[in-house]
Amino acid sequence: MGMLKWVSRYLATLAALIGLVSCAGVQDTTANASLQGASSGGGVLSSVSPRALNVQPFTMVRGVGVLPGRIGERTTVGNVTMGHVTLNPPPEALFTEAIKSELAAAGHSVTGGQTRVTGVVERFALSTPATATYWDVTIDAALKVSVGGTTRAYSDVCVSRTYAWPSDKMIADLSGKCVSGIARKFSGDRSIANAL
Repeated sequence: MGMLKWVSRYLATLAALIGLVSCAGVQDTTANASLQGASSGGGVLSSVSPRALNVQPFTMVRGVGVLPGRIGERTTVGNVTMGHVTLNPPPEALFTEAIKSELAAAGHSVTGGQTRVTGVVERFALSTPATATYWDVTIDAALKVSVGGTTRAYSDVCVSRTYAWPSDKMIADLSGKCVSGIARKFSGDRSIANAL
């Protein structure tokens, strides 16, 4: 009897999702992201006396024909696409601001100086694998930062589970959280502090 009840619930959920797909249709969307605050105290970067740094706008590695800010697509059961998602501002701009915030929180100037800070977003990919009852909204991000002659790579996979449709706000919040988390790894990196 328990198995029959479970199968009935599963089929009802599946029917609801199919109804959602057929009603909503495929729709591209934009998620407007913002950053979490910089780490308090500026991490190990604050152990270095204040420096003037020249932070260049970061760039992003993209495939041919991929629009700026396009990070992936929302999908539903069976990996059926529900439209592409564009992040505003794009990942490279978010990472530029996040790294600037971490450096400023550590007492450094980010508006000019001899030491150049550059960055490349090597990956920022959204996926929303779905089951019959939930989505795991996932951001897979990787950033490479160079300070003077020192280059360091950081990455993270950020996941948030939802039992409702993965909204633009949820994607934006997870994106901001992931960018801020990687920026905090940067601010805690002793080799970057030594490069300053």
